[in-house]
Amino acid sequence: MFNFCTYFDINYLPKGMCLIESLEKHSDPFRIFVLCMDDESYKKIVNIGKEHVVPFKLSDLEEKVPELLDVKPDRNKIEYYYTCGPAFIFYLTTIYTEMDIITYLDSDMFFFSNPAPLFDLFEGYSIGVVGHHLPEFRKANIWQGLYNVGWLNFRCDKDGLACLKWWRDQCIEWCYERHEDGKYADQLYLDKWPKLFDGFMEFTHHGANVAPWNAKDYKFSEKGGTFYIDQDPLIFYHFHGLKKVSSNVYNTNLGVTLRPPNRILKKLYFSYIRRLEYFAEQSDPTASIRHYKAKHHFIKSIIRFILGLIFRQYLFVKRESTNV
Repeated sequence: MFNFCTYFDINYLPKGMCLIESLEKHSDPFRIFVLCMDDESYKKIVNIGKEHVVPFKLSDLEEKVPELLDVKPDRNKIEYYYTCGPAFIFYLTTIYTEMDIITYLDSDMFFFSNPAPLFDLFEGYSIGVVGHHLPEFRKANIWQGLYNVGWLNFRCDKDGLACLKWWRDQCIEWCYERHEDGKYADQLYLDKWPKLFDGFMEFTHHGANVAPWNAKDYKFSEKGGTFYIDQDPLIFYHFHGLKKVSSNVYNTNLGVTLRPPNRILKKLYFSYIRRLEYFAEQSDPTASIRHYKAKHHFIKSIIRFILGLIFRQYLFVKRESTNV
């Protein structure tokens, strides 16, 4: 059985439900532990009543890891979420001691095929990460670091747990959305893992962690109902930065690719948006716009909209296309 974990609040609940549903459709048997960052999301997950979806209250984690409460006043909401992530993963390893591997997933990811090949590749390793998958000439300038937090494997052995505990402690000590002394949020710490710990591996499978920041560098295709990225089946797409800006317009955040999405890429986005709309309406019939509409100053919104048009990063969705 695969053991996954993630976290989200009520605003990200539809995305979290999309993640869970995609695993239910494609994965081998699994359970997923969800750190609910507010009471609303906890109640929603409890009401789902799925045995393989195990919710945790944020307050329970804070009780077990009181150091979190010590730093909470000094961090904004997203910084505190980043701080709690590693603490939650490590906490799970102390409860479920029978686990061999714990895999963290960002809640805005969506699976298109079975993740089993990644676990096969992870055999013999203790720490597994996905890179940002950028060409070599761009890696030196990537300010977020070489590796992405979206998918992380930790084997519950000496090296895996040592890495996870170190990351937890570092994030409690410092985790802010700014660059300072070679640190940035929870992410730049990952760049140090290959030097600090044994058993490190980077997944090179092209179908893992396809995202707006690397979509330009891949060839998208479809064969027999399966999406391919270059020669590899697409395992999961990271829908980072996707925002609903009106009743039928989504900002894909693909502007960084400096090209409009091709036919296959559009199909990927529409398949995700369809389920996102469904779960938003299930969660709260009035939430479809409220949870995803960008909240910016009017002038900033106009500037963002114009830039979005220039870079062709908007998808115009027909309402009937989101029906189940």
